Order: sequence, then C-alpha cells, then structure tokens
Amino acid sequence: MTAQNLLDLTTLQNLVDLDDGGHGLLSEMIEIFRDDTPRRIRDILAAATEGHAEDLSRAAHALKGGAGALGAEALRHLASDLESLGRSGSAEAGPDLPERLQAAFQTTLTALEAYIAGLDGN
Repeated sequence: MTAQNLLDLTTLQNLVDLDDGGHGLLSEMIEIFRDDTPRRIRDILAAATEGHAEDLSRAAHALKGGAGALGAEALRHLASDLESLGRSGSAEAGPDLPERLQAAFQTTLTALEAYIAGLDGN
C-alpha cells in the first residue's frame, strides 16, 4: 500500500495548517495514536472472540474516530466495516482479524512517520 492509500493527505495538511505550518500538533496526535490504538485493537479482538457484537461495534467506532481524525484512511475503513458488522448483530470478523488490524496499524504508523519526516525535509 502507498501512503495515499493509507492516509488522507488533505486531513494531514489541515492539521499542519492548524499548527501554522508546524507539525507539533500532528506529531502529538501520532503519539496518541501510537499509544491508544493497541488498546482499541485489543478491545475489538476481545469483542470478536467473545462474540459480543455490540461491544465490537462500540470498540470499532472508537478506533474509526481516532483513525479518521488523523487521516488514517485504511484503518478507518477497516474499523468502519467492523462497526457495521457489529451493528448488524454479528461479531464474526474472520480468523485473520488480528493480522489485518495489526498490519493496518503498523503500515499506517509507518506512513505517518514518513509523512512527518517529509515535513522535516529528511
């Protein structure tokens, strides 16, 4: 996946613009994303494992919101799909869910870090 598939570059640029062209705000948001997302993933996996559709929907909604605020499009889409699944009354997300979530998180984090490095001119 490319950064453009993973990230909403307009959202990222808007965050930079809010910070008067700096990236302190964006860097802080990425740090929160790095720290918070593993817990959200654990919540999703627990709900799916236990078959709790409502909990799956709620946990996926939280991940979707955090990912969307940061322009993490691929992860937001995955979370949205999981939220819809839970709302439909199902928690059957497939045996590869842990790998899909971790891969989406890690590739997104790498793309965000590369975006910040690009702002620094590195």
